Amino acid sequence: MQREKWFDKIAWGYMPCHWKGVAVMAAVIFPTAAAIFVGQTVLDYLGYRSADWLPFFAFFVPALLLLERVARRHS
Repeated sequence: MQREKWFDKIAWGYMPCHWKGVAVMAAVIFPTAAAIFVGQTVLDYLGYRSADWLPFFAFFVPALLLLERVARRHS
C-alpha cells in the first residue's frame, strides 16, 4: 500500500503540497501553541517567571519531532 504524498522535500525541510499536509500541521501547531501559552501563564501566575522557557521545550520539541516524522512518511 502506497502512502499519499502530502509534503514536498525542499532543501533541508518539508513543505505541504496537499490539503492534508496543511491540516496535519494545523492540528499539531495550534494545540501546541495554546499549550505553550497556557503553560507560561500558569508558571507566571505561580511565581516561576524564570521558568518561562520550560513549556516551550516541553511542548514544542515533541510537536516538532511528530511533524518531522509525518512529513518524512508522507513525502
